[in-house]
Amino acid sequence: MSRTLYPLAVDLRGKPVLMAGGGGVAARKLTELLRCGADVTVIAPEPSPAVERLATALHLIRRPFKSGDELGRYLVFACTDDSALNREIAGLCLRGNILCNVADAASEGTFHVPGVIRKGDVTVTVSTGGAAPGLTRHLKRLLSETLGEETAEFATLLGRFRAELRAGTGTERAAEILEDLPYRKLLEDLKSQGPAMVEGYLDEILERSKTAPESGSGAGADTKDRKSASQGGKPKAGPDPATARAIIIHPVALVGAGPGHPGLLTVLAAEALRKAEVIVHDRLIPEETLHLASPECLLVPAGKRGHFESARQEDIEEKLIEQARLGKRVVRLKGGDPFVYGRGWEEVLALESQGIPWTVIPGVSSTTGGPAWAGIPLTHRGLARSYAVMSGMAYSETNTEIPKADTIVLVMGLHRLAEIVPAFQAQGWSGETPVAAIQSATLPDQRVCISTLAEIRAETSRLGFDSPTLLVIGDVVGLAAKDGKHDKKANP
Repeated sequence: MSRTLYPLAVDLRGKPVLMAGGGGVAARKLTELLRCGADVTVIAPEPSPAVERLATALHLIRRPFKSGDELGRYLVFACTDDSALNREIAGLCLRGNILCNVADAASEGTFHVPGVIRKGDVTVTVSTGGAAPGLTRHLKRLLSETLGEETAEFATLLGRFRAELRAGTGTERAAEILEDLPYRKLLEDLKSQGPAMVEGYLDEILERSKTAPESGSGAGADTKDRKSASQGGKPKAGPDPATARAIIIHPVALVGAGPGHPGLLTVLAAEALRKAEVIVHDRLIPEETLHLASPECLLVPAGKRGHFESARQEDIEEKLIEQARLGKRVVRLKGGDPFVYGRGWEEVLALESQGIPWTVIPGVSSTTGGPAWAGIPLTHRGLARSYAVMSGMAYSETNTEIPKADTIVLVMGLHRLAEIVPAFQAQGWSGETPVAAIQSATLPDQRVCISTLAEIRAETSRLGFDSPTLLVIGDVVGLAAKDGKHDKKANP
């Protein structure tokens, strides 16, 4: 007979919790327990490596469980690989009125752990009463996909709105207004149009509730206005985001656009572009990539070309800070990967100096994606077991050391080959070493020139190669030359 269980959210901060067992099941449960601030003790004769890695965050006792270990505990988890021992632990806890979870037999314990989905302050749990863990995991995945990241932001907005509403109208009136809010529509607008419209709508309700608290000024009275707002208009009293009462500062997203081809964007990068309200983008970002942004999104070019910059780095950083302070969803869209020759960390430091949060979405670096797209491996068994990347822009009289690797990827070095090639030869590289120059890697106008270290400068000059061009130097280039890969249209 199935049990009807009472769902309960428990504050575990500082509470003594016992985990009997140290295998994979225990490790999975420990992560959530530690996240909730529990004071966890693990008793296990041979803890798994995953549990060992958490040893500094808990009390680890390396021995078998024995009667009495359960005493004084707030919760107990029986997760040993011995079913009989787990039942014994459950019996001891039952006699001591201690809640116990039995990992391999939920019905033998007094509680079980549901699947948990967290979106900021929003926590959703799903359970099948321990009868079908696989279904629980499936439902958890479905719910997690349905509840987007905007759910967390919506909860934060509503929390502030509720506090101001209760302060201005009283608890009872606030409850009526909150009950009538069109939550589903507000969530849809937040996801599709950003926080400004939702903030404006909530702000208008606040103003009306203060001037006419008993005249039906709740959310229900605003249905007509809300519909017009969702169809492209704006709430009558909606504030400008710059002057809104409680602007939410969103993390600035440093997004890698990949080496060029729009198809090499990651799923997360494409999603960030669709949600963005402001995109500060590099010069070489293709139009097809920028078209992923909404028509309302502000596109700010931050192009640079060698030493001749059309946008100073300081100006770019100021623009990111300015737009973030307005409550905008800001994306800094950078070619390749933000942290590979992209000055991404400089922008991180600028944001942190102003207390603005940030996040990063890695991209496919041109240093690996470019050669691969051209059919050139960077490593190959028996031929090259290492590769290194160096910047030609950073090459100088005081920085002439060539990295110690079998394959070298040289970026931003096309116009400095007169200095760099002799340095390679002086440090033991043969003039016959195969070299590939790849211009506009992964783009429709990509060109590949395969030559030798001694001849690559003359060849690229003769063919009119220009930036952006990267070079691959090493015996692996000979594989592509031998197979004719550089002449094939191997990629879409």
